[in-house]
Amino acid sequence: MTLVVCFRGKDGIVLASDSRGTIGDPRGLTAINDTHRKLFQLSKYVGIVAFGQAELAAQMITEIQNQLQPQHMHFGDVFQKTREVVISRYEDWLKPIPMDRRQALGFILSGIEQDGASKMYYLVSALNFAPQLCTTGVALGGVPQYATYLAHRLYNAEMTTKHLIPLAVYVISETATQDPKVG
Repeated sequence: MTLVVCFRGKDGIVLASDSRGTIGDPRGLTAINDTHRKLFQLSKYVGIVAFGQAELAAQMITEIQNQLQPQHMHFGDVFQKTREVVISRYEDWLKPIPMDRRQALGFILSGIEQDGASKMYYLVSALNFAPQLCTTGVALGGVPQYATYLAHRLYNAEMTTKHLIPLAVYVISETATQDPKVG
């Protein structure tokens, strides 16, 4: 499992993630790996965090990065290409697997539009990657129960990225003290 975090501040967006991967059924015996990369920059103005099946997410992000040129694309163009790639690859690669047996996969895509507006969207496999616009300034994925509580108590839309970075670290590290699937 994992925890990924996205906060919108008055001067930018902060993305963060843990690095834990959980192998096995989380209701029973599991093994962990703390070397997964779940945070990626897609362009100068856009970042993405992944939750769910980490290796599949990393491969999809590699496919997205290979199709994004130039690096100075703003959010709208990157969003469209990301969604197209994720939908087509997920369906193509997992077609033989029944829907109810597929591993869950999700992304939070965030960035800056040409007019300077910041955007945050969820794209999750359970909803066929339908765009879900985040309007609260906080987007959490993976195992968000403790992080949701902390973010609702501590986040303020007027915070700057200088203050949101340590908040993102705190939310992840505090969640990890309570849930071994986050680390």
